[in-house]
Amino acid sequence: MPNRILNHCGAKLIRISKFMSLGKINLITPPDKLFNLNPGILLIKPSVKVKMHFQQLLSQTDEDINVYIFDTDETNIEWMLSVCQQADIIIVDIDNCDNITKSFVSFMLAQPNVHYMTSDENTPYNLISRNRIYNLDWILDTLKEDNEEDDATED
Repeated sequence: MPNRILNHCGAKLIRISKFMSLGKINLITPPDKLFNLNPGILLIKPSVKVKMHFQQLLSQTDEDINVYIFDTDETNIEWMLSVCQQADIIIVDIDNCDNITKSFVSFMLAQPNVHYMTSDENTPYNLISRNRIYNLDWILDTLKEDNEEDDATED
């Protein structure tokens, strides 16, 4: 039976060729958490464009990954902050955040593993964090580097 991945944006299953070797992708939303050794990526209030780009990138990796999504209709701030403490990479789409989530953006940006996207040139987020990103292309390289480091420590 071919591997399948979940298209979170449209809730469709996409068939993947049986010759492709994709990693296991765990999609986790509030209030759930998953505790394992897989790298974790938290997407906070991602736009549809960000979700689509992220999904396209995930289709190119064979890593086992936990993907936490704090989506546009989520309000469980306690869950979001808790997952921020356990995720390896956090991506905040500031332009898509509601007012409550924006209240916590400065706290999140102070963390070294948080990267943010925004078109707002007036708010000086760069004073808090230099981790502004314009796309998600760098994620695959980061996951590969982490996996190579893990393999090197096992030897």
